[in-house]
Amino acid sequence: MSCAQPFAEASSSCDLLVVGSGAGALSAAVTAAHLGLKVIVVEKDPQFGGTTAWSGGWMWIPSNPLALAAGIAEPLEKPLSYLRHELGAQFDEARALAFLTQAPNMVRFFQQHTALQFVDGNSIPDFHGRSPDAATGGRSVCAAPFDGRALGEHIAQLKPPLYETTLWGMGIASGADLRHFFNSLRSWSSFAHVTRRVVRHVRDLLWHGRGMQLVNGNALIAALAKSALDAGVDLRVNSPAVRLLTQGQGDAVRVCGAVVRTPQGEQRVHARRGVVLATGGFPHDPERKRALLPHDPQGDAHFSAASRGNTGDGLRLGETAGGVVAQDLRQAAALAPVSLVPQADGSVTHFPHLIERAKPGLMAVTRLGQRFTNEADAYHDFMQSLIQALPAGEPVQAWLLCDHRFIRRWGLGAVKPAPMPLAKWLANGYLQRGATLQELAERCGIQADTLQATVARYNVMAHTGSDAEFGKGETPYNRIQGDATHTGPNPCMAPLQQGPFYAVRVVAGSLGTFAGLRCNAHAQVLNAQGQAIAGLYAGGNDMNSIMGGHYPSGGITLGPAMTFGYIAAHHAAAQPLHHTFFKRTSMYYELATLTLPFGTAAQAAKNVETFAAQGQGELLGCWFTDIGTLNQMVVLRGFHDLASLQAERERTQLNASPFGCGDIFQSLEQHSYQGFPWMKPVRPSAESGIHGPVYEIRTYGIKPGGVQPTIDLWEQAVPARDKLSPCVVAMVALDGPLRFTNIWAYPSLDARSKARADSVAQGIWPPKGGPAWLTTAMTSAIAMPTAVSPLK
Repeated sequence: MSCAQPFAEASSSCDLLVVGSGAGALSAAVTAAHLGLKVIVVEKDPQFGGTTAWSGGWMWIPSNPLALAAGIAEPLEKPLSYLRHELGAQFDEARALAFLTQAPNMVRFFQQHTALQFVDGNSIPDFHGRSPDAATGGRSVCAAPFDGRALGEHIAQLKPPLYETTLWGMGIASGADLRHFFNSLRSWSSFAHVTRRVVRHVRDLLWHGRGMQLVNGNALIAALAKSALDAGVDLRVNSPAVRLLTQGQGDAVRVCGAVVRTPQGEQRVHARRGVVLATGGFPHDPERKRALLPHDPQGDAHFSAASRGNTGDGLRLGETAGGVVAQDLRQAAALAPVSLVPQADGSVTHFPHLIERAKPGLMAVTRLGQRFTNEADAYHDFMQSLIQALPAGEPVQAWLLCDHRFIRRWGLGAVKPAPMPLAKWLANGYLQRGATLQELAERCGIQADTLQATVARYNVMAHTGSDAEFGKGETPYNRIQGDATHTGPNPCMAPLQQGPFYAVRVVAGSLGTFAGLRCNAHAQVLNAQGQAIAGLYAGGNDMNSIMGGHYPSGGITLGPAMTFGYIAAHHAAAQPLHHTFFKRTSMYYELATLTLPFGTAAQAAKNVETFAAQGQGELLGCWFTDIGTLNQMVVLRGFHDLASLQAERERTQLNASPFGCGDIFQSLEQHSYQGFPWMKPVRPSAESGIHGPVYEIRTYGIKPGGVQPTIDLWEQAVPARDKLSPCVVAMVALDGPLRFTNIWAYPSLDARSKARADSVAQGIWPPKGGPAWLTTAMTSAIAMPTAVSPLK
């Protein structure tokens, strides 16, 4: 439908229209609003949050600020190499670089400007520990717990967590919180923790009708929604977008809004900067499943745990404007084993098996009674192995088996561990039980003799701790998913020997889909010719996954979703990426060093002041060395942009008397720098309040790949260090050897010694992990301001 076409129904306008309300959608909305755009979000369902609200909330963000604060730093080349090895032919370097470069900036933006905060996953390994450059931690973050009361009346519109994955509707955070629940009958401290959580949850149910201590993906959506509402975003539920509004034709088409179906009728929403499609992919679209999921040729045998409202709306809308859905991924969906949970009304829900498979004492078999994979591997790998193990055309299903000890310790799928009862699950058929393996096999339709032989062989391997068939427990990811307190030799293996025995059937399912609209590194949707469609962006699972249908680590859906939402908002707002939200008046610097004859400093300083006033830039500091190399004058000038710096460098170098000191100085060195992008511009003492009179000028060599980690680590550490003595500037050299220079102000030499000693004693300096990126090329000089220095 054309934007100019007459339309009888109501209309509204905005700068950016976002279709969907998951992480990718709300990331774009919040960022765009902070960039000054008027934003409308429309959601098809009666509650916002999509699949994200049901998820674990983890995001894969290499070099994230929380890892850097803990001293875990790595060059960009490491995660880039990991992706290159993992993705193979599906590796898209342009989009991978965009993601890895901007993901840490995205986290910083939300930390500093919104209600969304994060907790680290510094101990969480990548899925495939045998791949080159896989990490054992430091690449994951999760939304911090969030108090739902902060949403006020809007809490009623927040999709609650998937009930089957909760305890009475109470979300349980992965990590320490979950461990306490598993250990509630084994530890008094865990029992006390669980009691406090349950008591609060019951109180919340009585007062608010739902839990208010939000965790995981529910906390992520709640914090994003709070941030969106605070920023003035118009968030509408029960409002599916049904048609895009466009201008032009063919390659010149531009998307300029959408027709939205509201409870009051259809409404035309004009969007001056464009539309972001982020409706959650196609996990419940039978037609698209038939086309893209070979294991589901009829479109009715893939049972996704994604939100039921995710029926491919965004993909269809994008196609009407010329967008193309990718067909060449390794897998079109984020596969996961799912069990079908009967409900009292006759319906079934889909429970994703993400946690218990790696615990010691569980195994998975086909109907033939044979193991087919390492049960502790990632859910995507588990399902790929199952599909490959089955004959063509056979229904994709398997059985998870355990003994009585296991199910009371860990539970099994929707079945909770002790003290929760088993009777309900046995009665509705979700859980099968047999006094012996033979009886259990008969109940499940498994070949009994083969199953008994498989269990016997498995039990022998469990006693030795070595899985000779599939290598269970050999990777860092396997081990962290297992049980560190297990007394056996392998944290993922224990024999199945204490009857009765139990089983739950798992079928082909997913956490969402990967195949989406082809996009470029700006999140713009591409047409069949590979050209960007003006005004049309995709996010979340409506964007073709940058992982190409592979699953290298946890959080590879939400990490890119949040990041490309941030990127799309910048592009729509025509704002440059990278630290946009820090106002600067100067970020480029020149540091010049003049070696002077004894007794000429006063005259040289006056000449420097006159020379600087005649050119571009601003004189900020003019010091004379007192400790270090003596008889040197150090001049710091600031510039608004690189062009001004370069022009002034040229003026100085072509001048017969640089700095007005051509007949005074014995030597002159000039070096160009760029300030660390998060730092405030250097200002004179009268404006900044920074005073010496002792200034320390330090320069450090940096190892290859160490510039960005150094900038990030300093960003985390400098605020605390500033409380002891202010950092005037930290800046990276633009010429010569790889290095950076930092300048500190102190009231005296004694104060300098004390501040440095205190910073080390308090553990706030040097930045954790920072020295690992430095070479031995280090210099330091103490200098005092001359009479003309704006920094006094």
